[in-house]
Amino acid sequence: ERRGQLVKLLKEMGEESKISLRHIRRDAIDVTKKEEKDKEITEDDSKKQQQDIQSLTDTFSKKIDAMVTSKEEELLTI
Repeated sequence: ERRGQLVKLLKEMGEESKISLRHIRRDAIDVTKKEEKDKEITEDDSKKQQQDIQSLTDTFSKKIDAMVTSKEEELLTI
């Protein structure tokens, strides 16, 4: 029973981490769009940076999922 509670807590922590990651992504993309609007970077550079930011976000989101899954298996193993 306690392990079930720990797994639930683990999943909540994983989801909170992914939410934080999405906030960071949003802020980074906003900075890139502002730079484009202020003519500090070109539209092509802006799109490239946004793609890089999204790629990094996806990579780290997958890492979070993998860690949660790994830890869940560890907790449920007797």
